[in-house]
Amino acid sequence: MNDAGNASSRAVPHIHSDTPTGTRPRRIRHLRASLSRAPARSIDVIRDATYTNGIHTATIHVERIDTWVASTEGVINFPGLVELDDHRLYMTIHRGRHGGTEPIQSLHSSDDGLSWHDASPDSAFIARHPENDLNYLDFTSGTLGYLRDGTIVRIDTYPVEIEEATVRYTRNHGPFHEVMQIPNPTFRWRRWSSTGESLEVTTFHIDDLPWATSSYENYGSVVELKNGGLLASFLRVYPCPGQEGIATAVFIGRSDDHGKSWQLATVFDPDQVDQTYGISDRHVDQGFSEPDLTLLSNGDVLCVMRTGSYSPMWQSRSVDGGVTWAPPTRVGWPGVRPQLDTLPNGILTCTTGRGGYGQPQVTGVLLSLDGTGTHWEAPFNFHTGPGCSYTQTMQRSGNLHVIYSHSDFTRVFGTHALPSQTIKRAILNVCLETG
Repeated sequence: MNDAGNASSRAVPHIHSDTPTGTRPRRIRHLRASLSRAPARSIDVIRDATYTNGIHTATIHVERIDTWVASTEGVINFPGLVELDDHRLYMTIHRGRHGGTEPIQSLHSSDDGLSWHDASPDSAFIARHPENDLNYLDFTSGTLGYLRDGTIVRIDTYPVEIEEATVRYTRNHGPFHEVMQIPNPTFRWRRWSSTGESLEVTTFHIDDLPWATSSYENYGSVVELKNGGLLASFLRVYPCPGQEGIATAVFIGRSDDHGKSWQLATVFDPDQVDQTYGISDRHVDQGFSEPDLTLLSNGDVLCVMRTGSYSPMWQSRSVDGGVTWAPPTRVGWPGVRPQLDTLPNGILTCTTGRGGYGQPQVTGVLLSLDGTGTHWEAPFNFHTGPGCSYTQTMQRSGNLHVIYSHSDFTRVFGTHALPSQTIKRAILNVCLETG
């Protein structure tokens, strides 16, 4: 159920594609849907959709879906992408079932993703743990940004104290984030050139965090404001007060000296928000987690956050460059690790997926036709099938490229009888008409 936005401005999607001869399109209210049927053991694919709200009309079309990486030897998940100059890309993926052993594989492409090879062992995007020599720089997590001076910046997934302790951690110690509660975390800041050379590796603390201890696992983007200031999203994980399990909250940090020092801007505390949704006031699966930030064309800063695999995402907005933030509100659609992009035509996209209130697992994109995120249209789910639904995006010639997995994810290798475990790239063309 979509409980976001205002009903008077809600657009009605019309979804269509080539329908097999003799098949009557299935109609549900104002939604017209038909699917292109793929071979056995594959998936149904929605190829086109049109959204309109009376002012704007947008058409989205799947130009093609490519396989970037394929494996017949084991599960692969969690693509993480870095864009470099001269059509070069760097990507990390996890090899192994999620929840088991998941070593990171580092890949490089010199032709914008047409072919992939193992990255050089001395790549500046590889950082090896001194105790086991394994690479721990995973680009599906961490906080990444592309600055106007051409440099690439990142805040690592875990603080230094937790990263150093992970090599000695086993499940016998207890739940990971309950074990990793630390005071005064030391975050690591990295900066590279647009060609991939390491320029800076430093550390910082955030002053005046309003809690004594916590664990951390960062996601999202570093956003550069028009005045040169930086905003970044952080994720804290802490024991649920008075009960078993963990809770998650998002906070925003601000730097006015190019990442050398950071101050706390705001905290999105799930305990201070009524996190219920739907007609039965169901509570979300977890607190706020896996945030993404973006600077909108109107100058607002938008933060969209996961609340679970099946509960709706929430979002908050700042209209003054991250100084103050509105209370988080429901987006209305579920999703994990949202990824925000503004297209050249002004449409704001949110790429995400996982489950649709009990429906099959999906990966798709939500559109905000006016580019503000005030209202999000029904998801355009171009992929239905197993996979992690953690996406990466890039833009080429006005098109949105979405990188995602089609794999057994948390299940034992072979569970879904897939011909291969794959990392795929969908090329989506989104056209906008006004009036």
